[in-house]
Amino acid sequence: MDFVADKSEEPVSPYAPQWNYYLGLSSIDIDLTSLRETILKKEKFIKKLPVSTTNDGDFTDGYTGLGKNSTTSRFQNYNVLSWNTPETNELKRQIKQNVIRYNEKYNVKTPLELWITCWVNVMRFGKKINTHTHCLDKYSYLSGHFNVRCKNTSTVYINPFYTVNDIKYMKVKNENGHITLFPSYIPHHTTRNYSLKPRITIAFDIHLKKFTENYILL
Repeated sequence: MDFVADKSEEPVSPYAPQWNYYLGLSSIDIDLTSLRETILKKEKFIKKLPVSTTNDGDFTDGYTGLGKNSTTSRFQNYNVLSWNTPETNELKRQIKQNVIRYNEKYNVKTPLELWITCWVNVMRFGKKINTHTHCLDKYSYLSGHFNVRCKNTSTVYINPFYTVNDIKYMKVKNENGHITLFPSYIPHHTTRNYSLKPRITIAFDIHLKKFTENYILL
């Protein structure tokens, strides 16, 4: 796993902001063709599932801007890693191994139990994901995404202290077969997909506890 760091300078003032986080980047050997075909076959079924909702019962697509007619907007109601295909089973195994490597970089012990939810983003011509975060509460842990099929797109990770003036970010080109891990509180978005073929990625959140029935043990 390769790491891209964003670290603040040593503070002089007691009120100066401080941060120190990494993007963890690695390549996974999975049959991307079979995985892509599985996702596209399941797309219509996923879109028939109920849309996701906030605690107040309002519709949410996770603030991605992809809308109700998307696989992303059903993220609460299915889990890719429950599909039990050779590719999704291998992806689950590889995610866990990458979490262990990521924690080693931080010198943090990986818990015996981690829970994961996982969904697909299928984005056709002209679509992009708006800036959003995955988790900001006290349970915030790690999130990530895996590139199944991307062409000339990038994911942009924004420094959480530089979101208004002089926005500071790390732009990572989406390479097929690559996985990225990052702290769940990091704001991020994608560039627009101008390919005639769907941009397909798999996103996931990892937590220390099971929040809904959709979570499975990693």
